[in-house]
Amino acid sequence: MVGKDTLWKGIIEDLVEDFLHFFFLNHVHLIDFERGFSFLDKELEQLFPESEARNRHADKLIKAYLKDGTESWFLVHVEIQGYSDPGFAKRMFQYFYRIYDRYDRPITALAIYTDTDRRYHYSAHREYLLGTELHYSYNTIILMDYDPDSLRKSRNIFGLVLEAARREIDLKKGSDDQRLLSKMDLLRHLFRRGIAREKIQKVVDFIMYYSHFEEEEFYHKLKAGIHSVTKFRAAMGIREAIIKELKEKGHKEGLEQGRKQGLEQGLKQGLEQGLEQGLEQGLEQGLEQGLEQGKEEKERVIILRAWKKGMSLEEIADLVDVPLTEVEGVINAYRTKNS
Repeated sequence: MVGKDTLWKGIIEDLVEDFLHFFFLNHVHLIDFERGFSFLDKELEQLFPESEARNRHADKLIKAYLKDGTESWFLVHVEIQGYSDPGFAKRMFQYFYRIYDRYDRPITALAIYTDTDRRYHYSAHREYLLGTELHYSYNTIILMDYDPDSLRKSRNIFGLVLEAARREIDLKKGSDDQRLLSKMDLLRHLFRRGIAREKIQKVVDFIMYYSHFEEEEFYHKLKAGIHSVTKFRAAMGIREAIIKELKEKGHKEGLEQGRKQGLEQGLKQGLEQGLEQGLEQGLEQGLEQGLEQGKEEKERVIILRAWKKGMSLEEIADLVDVPLTEVEGVINAYRTKNS
């Protein structure tokens, strides 16, 4: 089974820009996103080979650049569950000074608490002896303080990641049925957001494996639900394909009919005005008129096809980019003709 520490480290790396925009919103204007990011997990492991309780927290060390050219490091520490660790704040300070001592780079640190025991939600490490004082404070996020609905309303996709983790707090003693409903609700919302496909898959994996089912069969139910949701989303893609098909067929049929009408009118005018000069001018004028009629015919074809496929008049007007009254006129004319 995928561990939560692995999921957190993976999702932070996969959605690093969204992560920084969510937690460092007041400072992202200073970050040079165009230079990209590096993830220094190996460097972190070398500094802390003896790290305790690895299965209870996830650490990421991210190298970024500020717009002034400064190389800056983001230390992200995610506490997976609450446990008695009076030395946590000191450990955060140790992370800071070991990284700073080895690499001499500016560092900002963030601790994300995903548990509910406030006794261990430290935000600073302090030491004092005979007039010498040390105070090291760092950024902290307490997940239980976030309202799940407010996370969903966030325009940042990382809000959905946090919502998945936040809802698990409420479902800690919940049933598999409740957990399945919660996951599917998140997934449906995710697919309605119109997010890039590559990002969606990352969040789907996080939602799917972040909290575990007691019964294996619920994983199969969840996968079936995901298939159902993605199938529905594919149907929306089919709608786009229908629109494309309508445009292509309407263009082809309208152009063909316009050329035909233009040729007929051109020949008629040519015969009336004279075989040589009249035919040339007549063809030119007739083709111009025919193409215009062809454009109108193209619009008419698209309108009728879309109407027959069940699209609303407003949608059709937007599709063809014509006034609603014109759409109504074409459909009423068709009804009259075929009544």
